[in-house]
Amino acid sequence: MVAAALVLLSVPVRSSPGSQPQKAVHRGHEVVAGEVLVKFRGAPSSVPTPDEIQGLADTDRDEEVGRVAVRRLHSKSLDVEALLAALTQRDDVEYAEPNYVVHAIGTVPDDTYMGLLWGLRNTGQTIGGQAGVVGADIEATLAWDITKGSRATVVAVVDTGVDYTHPDLQANVWSAPTAYSVRIGGRTINCGAGTHGFNAIALTCDPMDDNSHGTHVSGTIGAVGNNGTGVVGVNWIASVMGAKFLDAKGSGSIADAINAIDFAIQAKQVFGAGANVRVLSNSWGGGGFSQALLDEINRANASDMLFVAAAGNAGTDNDTVASYPSNFNAPNVVAVAATDNRDQLASFSNYGATTVDLGAPGVSIASTVRNNSYAYYSGTSMATPHVSGAAALVLSACALDTTWVKTTILSTVDAVPALAGRTVTGGRLNVFSAINGCVAPPAAPTGLSASLAGGQVDLTWADNSSNEFGFRVERATNGGAWAGVATVPANATGYTDRAIASSIQYSYRVFAYNAAGDSSTSSNVVTVGGPLVITGLTTNQPFPAAVGTPISWTATTTGGVVPISYEFWINVPGAGWTLAQGYSTSSSMASWTPTVAGTYLIQVWARNSGSA
Repeated sequence: MVAAALVLLSVPVRSSPGSQPQKAVHRGHEVVAGEVLVKFRGAPSSVPTPDEIQGLADTDRDEEVGRVAVRRLHSKSLDVEALLAALTQRDDVEYAEPNYVVHAIGTVPDDTYMGLLWGLRNTGQTIGGQAGVVGADIEATLAWDITKGSRATVVAVVDTGVDYTHPDLQANVWSAPTAYSVRIGGRTINCGAGTHGFNAIALTCDPMDDNSHGTHVSGTIGAVGNNGTGVVGVNWIASVMGAKFLDAKGSGSIADAINAIDFAIQAKQVFGAGANVRVLSNSWGGGGFSQALLDEINRANASDMLFVAAAGNAGTDNDTVASYPSNFNAPNVVAVAATDNRDQLASFSNYGATTVDLGAPGVSIASTVRNNSYAYYSGTSMATPHVSGAAALVLSACALDTTWVKTTILSTVDAVPALAGRTVTGGRLNVFSAINGCVAPPAAPTGLSASLAGGQVDLTWADNSSNEFGFRVERATNGGAWAGVATVPANATGYTDRAIASSIQYSYRVFAYNAAGDSSTSSNVVTVGGPLVITGLTTNQPFPAAVGTPISWTATTTGGVVPISYEFWINVPGAGWTLAQGYSTSSSMASWTPTVAGTYLIQVWARNSGSA
């Protein structure tokens, strides 16, 4: 048997570690890009008009803020510095200032090296000689206000093993509740109570790390939080299972990788809730396409396990040259690129507009290593456990299946320009937004409106939520049952329903949705189309009408479609109904003159493109 060689997806540099507005940095502070707050002197009647301000600052937004006579101005072409310069030189300006971006103060643990963990909380601190950008992180501290993790969800680290004796990991390492057996490679492996996983190389139940890579990954996922020492993981409380298949040099085979994954599947089958493996963290890659490995990944999907995989460290496009296992087309695979502390794509990171899902912090990441030590590592290997840990943290707050876990994480990223066109989502992991997207349904959209023209209905609505994944549009035809017609993304506030017949009545409603469900109430219902109905027909004289005296009329139509013509019908006794006159809606004629004496019955019809 020929086994493909696999390598670690990290760049180890060991040392002891000591629905958003566009943002910019102004004199060291995070601000809303192109936007200022300004207060003018004098009475309201003396301040510049919006047109004057538009001419001065090229504004596309000018609105009052609060009740302190402050205006919020946004320029289409000027940055904050230029706006301030243009405004402060005016005598009628009392003050002008940036529209600063502020953040909720989340839960910060007392772990010694918390200040180094820019991926969890970026305050602009300098790491590895590079000053960070405030907020270029996964917003872990805000997520910890909601949940700090759970031992009920197990993350299997498929890697070089884990140093389960490390003081900053020990309490968060999975332990077998009782003795048990698994069947691997045609052999029965007997594992004792209190063991912490599997070694696929030696076929034993001891996953002790002899390299440090897996221990570093494990620390990012679940180093113990708020214990006054070391680092903290994405989860303060966790259950990390060692699934060792890479050796002391960081290499391994596809066969051993399959066995390591299979162990996690079997352990879950044996213990159920006692080994509830929901996430497989895979910071490795190499070799070519393997159907056997893909089959095993699909088996993991059937066991409700997310497969998080490093995109690779070659700095190449995975759309062009595949990197496995991140390129496998399986529903549970999440491929992760690496970003730095300035929200830039790491120079070494692979990318792919259709094959790499998102970015996560992966440059100069401080975490646990063997022998009670800590170190900085860089690589997509370091980005991967941020996502694996985020998945576990989401699961500690929300009961989701694998599909919804993946959807939740990918639907709540922070849009990052450096990842636009280079990842599927164009964004970097935000675990706070992910949890916010599953703990409660979003607010309902409001202000739904509809217009019918040219054979299509154009819908618009107002978005009242920041945690929706998207919107569902439902339609009822001629008063019938509601049925879904479209799902639109979260950044959309409208939808066009095409190929509509004007003779049919359509009603619409819209729901926002996320992992927690639909918005509690739908937007208002709107109705368009359908047969036109004349209401309120009136004439200028009583009957019978006199010969030669014009009969004028007015009518109101309902049904939501503008009429294109009117028809005036008379009924002469013995002769029946006859079309007396047709009128265009643009015509000023709205009367008819009888030429024969008699008693007339009168009808007016309004027509659209297909009905009357």
